[in-house]
Amino acid sequence: MTSATSEQDVAGGEVTVHGLHRDLQPNAIGLIGATMQCITHISPAIAAFFYTAVVVFYAGVTAPLAYFAGFLVVLMLGNTLVQLSKHLPSAGGYYTYVSRAIHPRVGFITSWMYILYSPLCGGPIYGFFGFILQGELKSNWNIDAPWLWWVCILVGAPLVALVQHRGIKLSVQFMLITGGIEMLIVFALGLSGLLSPGPGGFSFAPFNPANIASAAGFSLAIVFNVQALTGWEAAAPLAEETTDPKRNVPRATLLSIVLIGTFLVIVFWGLISGFGVNNVPAIGASAELPALVLAHKLWGDFWVLLLFAFLNSVFACCLAFANVSTRMWYGMARSGSFPKALAKVDPVYKSPTNAILLQMAMSIVPPLVVGFWLGPDVSFFLIDGLILVIGVTVVYLLANLAVFMFYRSEHKAEFNPLLHVVFPLVSSIVLVLAIFFTFYPPAGFGSPPASPYNIAPLIDGAWLVLGIVILFWMRARGKEQWLLNAGDAIGEA
Repeated sequence: MTSATSEQDVAGGEVTVHGLHRDLQPNAIGLIGATMQCITHISPAIAAFFYTAVVVFYAGVTAPLAYFAGFLVVLMLGNTLVQLSKHLPSAGGYYTYVSRAIHPRVGFITSWMYILYSPLCGGPIYGFFGFILQGELKSNWNIDAPWLWWVCILVGAPLVALVQHRGIKLSVQFMLITGGIEMLIVFALGLSGLLSPGPGGFSFAPFNPANIASAAGFSLAIVFNVQALTGWEAAAPLAEETTDPKRNVPRATLLSIVLIGTFLVIVFWGLISGFGVNNVPAIGASAELPALVLAHKLWGDFWVLLLFAFLNSVFACCLAFANVSTRMWYGMARSGSFPKALAKVDPVYKSPTNAILLQMAMSIVPPLVVGFWLGPDVSFFLIDGLILVIGVTVVYLLANLAVFMFYRSEHKAEFNPLLHVVFPLVSSIVLVLAIFFTFYPPAGFGSPPASPYNIAPLIDGAWLVLGIVILFWMRARGKEQWLLNAGDAIGEA
């Protein structure tokens, strides 16, 4: 045994470090699987097509250039995770990083706000896909199916839970297939737009800074593109199931950002070209998703391939979201900051069974309640477009603070002003501006969100306060043993 013998034991196929069980399946996925986990978490079809009108509204014909600028900011955010994960690989992800670098209580709040991200994200996506599908069935074949959105939720969430239960290897295989199909179809549509351009013909105008109509609008497009590109951090919670996580998690993070960033810039360029660089206002004026309009125009009856891409995107991204969420539940339960029952692992498939059941419930109940109350489309844009974004912004900001403190206190010899000060600071400013301008847009760039979207900050604020109350309650009850293990990471025994 090593010098860590007093703190690490191996028995019955389980590894115990600092009293914490390492009973997820080690070495289950490699670099390709970890990278695909990140890519599908970003959701290429959703990132490319669901926010098209908003980005074009702000940036006009230079929307692809704004996407490229947003990609550079996301690289800065990705750097934070890379710098932390190469020293702290753990199923707890940001919970472990912030707990170790700042304080366990701040780590708890980080994960508490993260609950508004991956755990809540999947359900509204199922519902919104059903909403789009029922609209296409009605407009193309006069088939009326207003119930389709909630059926998609009730079918999608259990199906994802079933795949998850069978182990992370099967999950990654499904993501490779469904995510790969999605990317091929989405890229094909972008390429079709470049090969069959609309008014103005094939043009590099989208990348010419001289075509930026408004510096303010272009800047707003950048900050909203950063929001659309969230998801690159999804390999981190799978660290304990990844081969050589100290190398492969950082590599998967950067590789996914570079691949999907390049991919989306080309696809967005193709979408602009397909409509026509001289006809860009038509994108914002479209009552239907611009991507579907372009698919009808260029592919004829084969436009249904794009619906198939959306279906693959929904399954792949919701599976990726669920993988992240269940590992977070597991990591927090293992440390004691969440109920221990969530740390239960199936003895055969090595999957966190109770965490999977909890995640399935969160993918069904909230989107059904909000969907029946406000509609599945409103549910999607409220939860995934605003509540989610505010929650994950808090997580990213705390992580940016954590990377500075971690390297200043524990790895001074590796401290780099560019990587640990400039990049975190610049990306943090962009994130704060993104939230501020969402609810207080400059004159000439639209109005503040109307009801019910304007309640998103109140929901996030109330959730934050509830998390702080729970921390005080745990302290008053003397239930703080979990503080000793909150920053635990594999490889550091």
